[in-house]
Amino acid sequence: MKTIRTRYAPSPTGYLHIGGARTALFNYLFAKHFNGKFIFRLEDTDVARNVEGGEASQLDNLAWLGIIPDESPLNPNNKYGKYRQSEKLDVYHKFVEQLIANGHAYKAYDSSEELAKQHAESEAANVASFRYGANWLKISEEEKNRRDAAHEYSVRLRLPKNVIYKWDDLVRGEIAVNSDEIGDFVILKSDGYPTYNFAVVVDDHQMEISHVLRGEEHITNTPKQLAIYDAFGWETPRFGHLTIITNMEGKKLSKRDKF
Repeated sequence: MKTIRTRYAPSPTGYLHIGGARTALFNYLFAKHFNGKFIFRLEDTDVARNVEGGEASQLDNLAWLGIIPDESPLNPNNKYGKYRQSEKLDVYHKFVEQLIANGHAYKAYDSSEELAKQHAESEAANVASFRYGANWLKISEEEKNRRDAAHEYSVRLRLPKNVIYKWDDLVRGEIAVNSDEIGDFVILKSDGYPTYNFAVVVDDHQMEISHVLRGEEHITNTPKQLAIYDAFGWETPRFGHLTIITNMEGKKLSKRDKF
């Protein structure tokens, strides 16, 4: 039987809060019930928003709750690579280049102003929801080469047309989304950092995560992640999306809420 491996992967943009603690607890108990492994790793590529002591807060408070990871940045298993995303940017770049080489991704040279214009034109045409179009931008080959040399581009996943991405959610049953509802999305930003959806797939694959248990706000991320798994031909984990914890006003509790 395949070893059950779950993970809790917070961002150090805040301290441990009740929603994160519950997610960690569910993943920890699920893994331990099946004699599996519970992994803690850090999604720390949002450098501008990272707070001092964010990582220590997560680990120290989880330990206070009795939730001790089997693997973490402080207790790594070298088989699975680095446990902080900021320490594996070269890994993400390698996989992005692989997708570009096999035609599943491409460089997108739109500037922020050109993207805003594309949004505006879509709204003017009464398009219900903006979908990125790879062929919208018209620039000369000379300008394209200039932007390429200056690294003025992002990288987007090339989505197939009319493909259904579906999964049997452990909490909610079958969920399905058509690729035409998503549009080609960014996997590598112009600053060289991977987006969340791309990095998390690479991390889960490399760490052999078998089950992903997380909040329901990630449901919209799942079809994008399934598209990335398909592009690489990788086996997908099982997904389960938990209800969110709300405050007295019915709004999602944030890591920045004060009590």
